[in-house]
Amino acid sequence: MASTGGARGFNLATLRRVRKLWGKNVKRISLSDLKARSSAQHNGDINYQQEARLTHSELKVRIAHRLKDFLFLPYKAMAHPSVRSLYDKYCSAYALHEQLSDITSEDDALQYWSALAHILEGHGDVTRLLGHSRQQLVALDPHLGSVFDSFLDRFFVSRIGTHLLGASFLQHCPAPQGAKKPAGVAMGVLQPTNPANFIRDLAGSLGVSGEGYSAPVSINGATDVQILYVPAHLRVILREVLRNSMEATARMAEQNRESPNPIQVHIRQGQNGVFVTVSDKGGGIDSIQRVWRWGPNLPDREHPDVEWCNADTTDSHPRLLPHGFGLPLARLTARYFGGDLRLQTLVGYGTNAYIHIPELRQHDGLGLDDSGVPF
Repeated sequence: MASTGGARGFNLATLRRVRKLWGKNVKRISLSDLKARSSAQHNGDINYQQEARLTHSELKVRIAHRLKDFLFLPYKAMAHPSVRSLYDKYCSAYALHEQLSDITSEDDALQYWSALAHILEGHGDVTRLLGHSRQQLVALDPHLGSVFDSFLDRFFVSRIGTHLLGASFLQHCPAPQGAKKPAGVAMGVLQPTNPANFIRDLAGSLGVSGEGYSAPVSINGATDVQILYVPAHLRVILREVLRNSMEATARMAEQNRESPNPIQVHIRQGQNGVFVTVSDKGGGIDSIQRVWRWGPNLPDREHPDVEWCNADTTDSHPRLLPHGFGLPLARLTARYFGGDLRLQTLVGYGTNAYIHIPELRQHDGLGLDDSGVPF
């Protein structure tokens, strides 16, 4: 049943305009369009007003579709403070797009740049809020898990495309004088990327992240290869695979009272892109299927009377994803870009993770974004 109380973010006239946009299809992102914008900016012949209008039009439709998903969540879900907070963020983002509907001058384009930068900065804690809310909702009612997980599938697929569009505009179009680009925008656009460099950086940063899990990492193979990709998304994929391997390896070493075995990373370049294999001796995984579910595997039975509250987004490790979100998000991201993430495990011994990173210039269209999850 739809959450009728969720519509309080809009008056009736605005809600009707939002519902009208539900009938519009979300435009599939084209890599040729993203590369064309980058080339135009490099050559100095980009039309800023036109780019602002195109970005505004597409993001407005995407935001309306996400609002639909919120409004059709069960009332119990929409009553959660974190879910409600996210819904309000999307209401505000839509309202800003309505306020800036006529982009007919350079000043209008600059004003939209500032508004979009403000929106992206305000959505930095979205994933952590969703992880917090899912954990508490499933503890309240385990039957909400499947409904909320379907919402998360659609949400995160769309979020990848939305971030690509927004980051591309903010990176390639001029900022107002004195304005700074939001953190991460430069890594959110298509560019040559070296997987081995990311793995080296992640191996060092994860080892001192404060979680207490550390293991040596050995990298071999095509360590110099570069591939056309979006660095921010490749980092998510590699980080979550490596983090899980390091955690499992460190736990096994602690259990056996010995030094952790090195994690072996092999990089190979083929006709269809780059293939990364991450092999650990961390004891294996009991159930592969559980790994791909959003959130912890079981509700918190120790605290059945959960007091609902907003997630604390100010702790000392803001880059870490909510527990149980890392590998599902990594696989979803890999598949969105035409690649994949697969696991092969031997219980009692260890796990191999196989990551396919396609050369994106081979693929003109990316994930469908809004027609369910086409994976």
